[in-house]
Amino acid sequence: MDPADGDNGLIAGIGLTEVAGTQSLDWNAMADGRPEGFRLCWLHLDQKEERARSWIRKQAGIPDIAAAALVAEETRPRVQRFDNGILIVLRGVNLNPGANPEDMVSLRIWIERGFMITVRLRRLLAVQDTLAALEDGFSPADTDELLASLAERLFRRMEPVIDDLEERIDLVDEEQTASDMSHPTRELQTLRLRTIILRRYILPQRDALRQLTADPPSWFAQKTISGLTEAADRVIRYVESLDEIRERAMVIQDTIQNRSSEELNRRLYILSVISAVCLPIGLLTGLLGINVAGMPGSETAWAFWAVTVIMVAIVGLEVWALRSLKWFK
Repeated sequence: MDPADGDNGLIAGIGLTEVAGTQSLDWNAMADGRPEGFRLCWLHLDQKEERARSWIRKQAGIPDIAAAALVAEETRPRVQRFDNGILIVLRGVNLNPGANPEDMVSLRIWIERGFMITVRLRRLLAVQDTLAALEDGFSPADTDELLASLAERLFRRMEPVIDDLEERIDLVDEEQTASDMSHPTRELQTLRLRTIILRRYILPQRDALRQLTADPPSWFAQKTISGLTEAADRVIRYVESLDEIRERAMVIQDTIQNRSSEELNRRLYILSVISAVCLPIGLLTGLLGINVAGMPGSETAWAFWAVTVIMVAIVGLEVWALRSLKWFK
């Protein structure tokens, strides 16, 4: 079932039995609470629908704290253990059309042996991948295996986004060698902002998965623990990649700023040299330009050319002096 077609808050309901295999569940099967008669039951609900929120709070049979976390408007990635289950909050990249991937979508999970609830605010492709796998014959032994499969798909969906950031920082690194550095600067700002936002939500997931794998429930299979450990390692690689992208962006930004400073200093230096050369000439022409009686050469035809030769000689002498002082080569 597509998330857009959720039945008044029930996006998908899956029940697995040994005899009938996979069965779709609707609100009729949940009228009196949890569906019965299944070795494994997974309910995927829409947080925006009041019917789903009400069922979670009143009929799901989970602790009030966990129910409140499942229907909360805002939450952070974490793992919280209860006597009869585990609350897990994860986030996946937003791959919906027209959305920014760094605008990550939360997935709230309540899991216990044989029963799992997932709640979302917006569509997550990783959930759709898992539902499609169940329709194609994937039959997890218990909800722990279903959780590991869902987490693996959730984090695998992040990889293209991280790869795209790495490719873009490589491109910026090449473009920053060009003379026009305005575009790389704007691109760097965008990349750094996206990296910061992604890291903000991915890093807590690393800690949450570490907490879950360090002290797993007794009914978690070893295969599940290995899968979740692999998912945690994948998240760690993502965090390291984001750190590398952020550091490279800072280095490129420093390079651009240093190059801009060097260019500005070079131009100021040229202006300073020109000013130093022209200062004596300006003083001479200003002195000769005063309109008072007795100005020498005012009645002499060759006086202008004599003054011109003197100024050229002064410029030549200044250039020689500046070269001798190694002001320029």
